[in-house]
Amino acid sequence: MLMPFSVAVLDDLGFGELSAERATELAAAAFAARGYDPERMGEVSVALVDEETIRGLNLKYRDKDAPTDVLSFEIDGPYGEMVGEIVICPSVSSSEMGIEELVVHGALHLSGMDHGEDFEASEMAAVQGAVLRDVGGGG
Repeated sequence: MLMPFSVAVLDDLGFGELSAERATELAAAAFAARGYDPERMGEVSVALVDEETIRGLNLKYRDKDAPTDVLSFEIDGPYGEMVGEIVICPSVSSSEMGIEELVVHGALHLSGMDHGEDFEASEMAAVQGAVLRDVGGGG
C-alpha cells in the first residue's frame, strides 16, 4: 500500500518557522521538477540543527571542518520507503539561503542533482529558482 509523500520536520532547536505541510509542498515540487512522482515517493525528514551538529556531520561525511547551511543524505532513494534526510542549520542559512530554499536545495540533491563549486552557474540553481517561483518561496 502506498503511503502519501510526506516530510517530517525535526526541530529540536525550536526554530518554528517550517511546518511539515510547507516542507512537504516544497520537497514535492522539487522532486516533480526532476520528473519524479511525489505520489509514489516515501518519506523525507528535515532536521534543523545547530552549528556544532552540522559542523560534525560536514567533517564526518565531507571532510570539511566548518559549519554549512545544508547537507542531504540519501537513504533508500526517491522511490524507497525513506527517501533521505535533509539537515539544515538555520543560523548558517540566514546569511545565505532561506530555510525554504534550503529544503528545495536539499530535495534536489536527493533527486540526484549536484552543482559543483559554482552553484550560481549550475543547472541546479536554475531548477531551484524555478521551483521556488512556482511554490512562492525563497525566504
